[in-house]
Amino acid sequence: MIHKSTLTWALLCFLSLGVLAQENTAVSNYDPHAAFSPLFYTQNGNEYRSANGAPGPKYWQNRADYKITANLDETKNTVSGTVTITYKNNSPDRLPFLWLQLDQNLFSPDSRGNSLIASGSRYGSRGEQLKGGYKISGIEVSQKMKPVKFSTLTEDTRMQIRLAAPMEANGDMISIKMNFSFVIPANGSDRMGHLATKNGEIFTIAQWFPRMSVYDDILGWNTLPYWGAGEFYCEYGDVDFSVTAPASHIVMGSGELLNPQEVFTAEQLRRWNAAKLSDKTIAIRSETEVTDPKSRPAKDKLTWKFRIKNTRDVAWGSSKAFVLDAARINLPSGKKALAVSAHPVESNGQDSYGRGVEYVKGSVEHYSSKWFEYPYPMAVNVACNVGGMEYPGIVFCGWRAKKGAAWGVIDHEFGHTWFPMIVGSNERKFGWMDEGFNTFINGISSAAFNNGEYKQEPADMHNIARGISRPEVESIMLSPDAMKEANIGLNLYYKPGWGLDILRDQVLGADRFDYAFRNYIAQWAYKHPSPFDFFRSMENAAGEDLSWFWRGWFLENWKMDQAIADVKEVKKDGALTGYNIVVANLEKMPMPVILQVKTKSGKTETVKLGVDVWMRNKTWTVYYPSTEDVVAVVLDPDKVLPDVNEGNNRWGQN
Repeated sequence: MIHKSTLTWALLCFLSLGVLAQENTAVSNYDPHAAFSPLFYTQNGNEYRSANGAPGPKYWQNRADYKITANLDETKNTVSGTVTITYKNNSPDRLPFLWLQLDQNLFSPDSRGNSLIASGSRYGSRGEQLKGGYKISGIEVSQKMKPVKFSTLTEDTRMQIRLAAPMEANGDMISIKMNFSFVIPANGSDRMGHLATKNGEIFTIAQWFPRMSVYDDILGWNTLPYWGAGEFYCEYGDVDFSVTAPASHIVMGSGELLNPQEVFTAEQLRRWNAAKLSDKTIAIRSETEVTDPKSRPAKDKLTWKFRIKNTRDVAWGSSKAFVLDAARINLPSGKKALAVSAHPVESNGQDSYGRGVEYVKGSVEHYSSKWFEYPYPMAVNVACNVGGMEYPGIVFCGWRAKKGAAWGVIDHEFGHTWFPMIVGSNERKFGWMDEGFNTFINGISSAAFNNGEYKQEPADMHNIARGISRPEVESIMLSPDAMKEANIGLNLYYKPGWGLDILRDQVLGADRFDYAFRNYIAQWAYKHPSPFDFFRSMENAAGEDLSWFWRGWFLENWKMDQAIADVKEVKKDGALTGYNIVVANLEKMPMPVILQVKTKSGKTETVKLGVDVWMRNKTWTVYYPSTEDVVAVVLDPDKVLPDVNEGNNRWGQN
């Protein structure tokens, strides 16, 4: 039992200390209770999404399988075709209506997106935009081989199919068939288009067929329009598609090429099969053969057939200008895939896409070994007028890229295989869940490729912090279409990437972080995680409460500013025994403390403290034992933390 007078004395001392603390930290904007509030997660886990960040025991998602036939008309710059969608409702809900995505309508004259896109935007489509948009006809809906009654409504980039009788829950299936055509925009929001080269047009075709919108347990139907900046959210399924193009063309698409014997010359087929067994690049069609009519079968048109399983999308490229290279990809399980590069002769140098297959192979093999195995039969890079865009099994990269830029764009776009092709996040709402994660893994991949040939220099986070903490920079969690276009690169790519670097290198350590990140990928492979599923998954596998980080870095745009408030000698019996170094946290974002101490003899030592010291404190005193004079103290000497004001990070001599 504690005597009442003792409690009163302790309370008075506590209040006095509180006054002193307030007086000493009056300039601090830091609130430990806000940073470390235990009420970060506002919803408990449930049967669909577990509290540990994994899919719950009753997690469900719907499925969409596609069969598509398409024709490319290179004289009219059009694609036409027919799509049959088999849609399965695995949800516990009856569905009286369905929503489809019609992305090509962004390029129609009355597009809502075009009215929002400023001149000069990378997401625009200038020149041919007034000719764009879908022409859709012959819509049929059936169940169990019998037609059903329905009506449709098209609004901008969405189509609603209103069913006379709802789809039943828990496994009901429906078939939707329609014809479609569109004019290919020259620049389709820097995601697709066509490019004139000296040996012919390069067509890169994506967002090209009507696709099902996602129905999930978070929002129900996800019907945000396609306006250019926000990317995609798609259901998984199997896709069989064929492309009929001029016989002079080579067509490369998502998945496996099913009929190489029908579309290659005999010599090209021999080389194609040899490439599947070769770790070195084999030219399927060389630069010197591009202008040789004998390098293509003597026919008018050819149909190229592709199949890809458990995918969220497909895309393809077609041109008579392609140099075509390929080599084997070796996967950890022992399976093989094929690395392919299709590019014009203008991009064929060894300083550019002449090394394309090497770059594709190196990137895919690294990510497969480090995180999760590559799932597709081919990995195709197409050099074109798209700066950089990703689709399952195929990417489009800027044709003028050289050296490190060529490696960087291929590595980045194939990194997207893991986010969002394998881990199927909602890019339309949370672009950072694919771009930021991918930017992070790109840094590790670049360090590993060819003994660090393109290794990135360490980021100066002090300089970066001043940029990312500006008031006009939105939070990472904002949807891409709602951000200023100038801020998209910062908010979606770099800031979340730097955040994961900090978590890996300064908070958790590589072993704990990598284990947790691999666990997240495995849990959500071919599924639809939310941001909070990611947060929970990382915390559970790493064994660490990271809510302070998610709150300050992702949900808010908080600043970090640590300062050396005081350095005092500590003596015993007149002899120096050490120093008390007082570190103050002056801004809202807590971070670990990294303190470098230099003594008179020139010895330097680094002291590291976890972020926990800020749970209930605005200042923290670090005792540094030393019988030698300390001449300098520096906070975060390697500039690995996002400190906005390094002017208060030093004490003593420089």
